[in-house]
Amino acid sequence: MLSFEHVRKFIFSDFSLHIPRGAAVGLIGPSGAGKTTLLRLACGMLAPETGEVYTLQKNPVEKRSVLRPRIGCLLERMPVLEESVSVLDNLKNLQIVHRMSDKEFEAEYSVLADAFGIREFEHSTVQGISFGQRRRAELAAVLLHQPELLLLDEPTNGLDENAKQALQKVLKERVQQGMTLVFSSHNMKEVSDICNRIILLEQGKLLYYGEESTLLRKYAPMDSMRLKIAGNIPDMEDLPLEKYVVEGDELVLTYNSNHITASEILEELLKQTSVREVSIQKPDLADVIFEIKGGRNNK
Repeated sequence: MLSFEHVRKFIFSDFSLHIPRGAAVGLIGPSGAGKTTLLRLACGMLAPETGEVYTLQKNPVEKRSVLRPRIGCLLERMPVLEESVSVLDNLKNLQIVHRMSDKEFEAEYSVLADAFGIREFEHSTVQGISFGQRRRAELAAVLLHQPELLLLDEPTNGLDENAKQALQKVLKERVQQGMTLVFSSHNMKEVSDICNRIILLEQGKLLYYGEESTLLRKYAPMDSMRLKIAGNIPDMEDLPLEKYVVEGDELVLTYNSNHITASEILEELLKQTSVREVSIQKPDLADVIFEIKGGRNNK
């Protein structure tokens, strides 16, 4: 579906990656990691200096016009809509570009207009609407023709919570129908909610590609457990804890989940005291980025 073979461009050097059909891939990493460059290479806006990029088994630079009906792209500084034309007329122009029948257009437009609340400003020119409204219209534009591959760079910028939820619902439905998604965002919760695979980039290097759970175990394995006890403070010297703090009748434990599980900790503590409440805080993708930044700053 999308392949990079020994690609060299800007921050990338000998970069290789393969994304299969039907995957929903979150593209994450610190600023300057190469996320936007990767997306621009994928859609043919950039050509590699060396190496090969294949999008739907075609060279995206040489076959950009052939690929246009099959992919959707929403990237920074890549215009999607004409400023002086109404939102609806923009989408009707795309109907012609993508050779959609009136029936196909009406069906798709109805779904997307309702999802993103476009009808309220469909007759306004693009230059006359707000940034949030423009973003909703742009999302409808890149989804209109049901692309096989969708590339999104920070697509929720400017969206309110209702529009974000609508986008998440639409993307999940399209992925279930077979669409391949590459979704770049600084909002780690959005990535986690939408994507089933994660690409982690750092300074043009592929640090990780796979499931989120494995990524967290590798880069952010520290869990935190808070307990309220109703008895003696237990002896925790034999537990492989990174840190523990006693706050009155509360214990706060920090531990590496690769070395010991929450159930193993509780089993040992219950031998020594009574536990009234337990809450566990697990790391998320934001913690991974924090760890990567910290590692870079400490070099």
